[in-house]
Amino acid sequence: MKAETRFIRQIQKMASDVEFQSKHIRDGEKDFKRTRKLTFSDVIMYTIGNTRSPLELEAQRFSKYLTADEISGAALCKARQKIKYTAFEELFEQTAASAPKDKRFHGYHLYAVDGMKGELPKTPELSAKYCETEKCKTPVFHAVSTFDILNEMFIRSKFHFGTADERELAGKMIDAVAQDVYYKDEPQIWIFDRGFPSLSLIQKLLEHRLYFVMRVSSSFLKEVNAFRKSKYVDRMIHIEYSGRRATQNHVHSDGISQFDLRCVRVKLPSGEDEILVTNLDRKDFPKRDIKEIYRLRWGIETGFNYLKNAVFVEEFVSKTENGLAQDYFVSLLVYNFATCICGSMYPNIPKKENTSTRSIEELPPD
Repeated sequence: MKAETRFIRQIQKMASDVEFQSKHIRDGEKDFKRTRKLTFSDVIMYTIGNTRSPLELEAQRFSKYLTADEISGAALCKARQKIKYTAFEELFEQTAASAPKDKRFHGYHLYAVDGMKGELPKTPELSAKYCETEKCKTPVFHAVSTFDILNEMFIRSKFHFGTADERELAGKMIDAVAQDVYYKDEPQIWIFDRGFPSLSLIQKLLEHRLYFVMRVSSSFLKEVNAFRKSKYVDRMIHIEYSGRRATQNHVHSDGISQFDLRCVRVKLPSGEDEILVTNLDRKDFPKRDIKEIYRLRWGIETGFNYLKNAVFVEEFVSKTENGLAQDYFVSLLVYNFATCICGSMYPNIPKKENTSTRSIEELPPD
């Protein structure tokens, strides 16, 4: 059975499951209780299959799919609001977990984490609550996602109305993936750009015994900055912080208080140095591997680009908060489904290399 067929059947099976329905119906006492034209499963499939055409055209098209009497757009909108957005979040996470993930780097899955901002519909209610500044008139959302780089699939995402703390959302995703039965025993390396590194994030990764590669800024730990000023290229440093330092960096006082970090210096095409920190062993992952792992991080940027410009994640159908969150997770579902189709049609197609020289993503070989 092809991956895309399994993907659709998994959605249908989950949407028809009574336990799944009871968990995600907003009012379990009355919603979807009586026999109606639209069932819970119908509404799930309508929402996922919505092509963002005018509402009544979508309603007519879906009525033909059901081979039933014509259903109005208003009825479909009303039915959508009876389902929590968490139904689509769970469908996204479960289908991502079950999708084929055969590609690895030296036996490890590569998970990149990054954030994305986008615009919400300009309704009075949303504008009053979710504009970034008083002068800004456009409400925004902020999402942080985990992307399986080599298999080109989003596996987790946190959707937030307004601006958000990316590190906090990243920490929640790390906890979720590390405890998920589908992922917790899989060898994995997490990759972060320079906006994410912090003592608390490193502590969380170490507590879950996860490997990582991070690009760090010049304002990061003083021990790392000492390495930056040195002439070393690949060196282990020791981090130790007191209770005061832990408090300043929002680190749990009862957590790991000291650890070793490996610092790797890489040179950009511009001649500037960038510093990567990792807990990967030098014997198993020499400098060229660390550089390659970080270079591959660019895949999540490409994923965000397709999400915005091919899936059109910002073209929301709904204007309610619950409906907007539904639309967001449906976009991730559609992206992953398209990845499954491409994987079946072109299993051996070579990936186009990024040619940008503006940052570390494209580095000369050692």
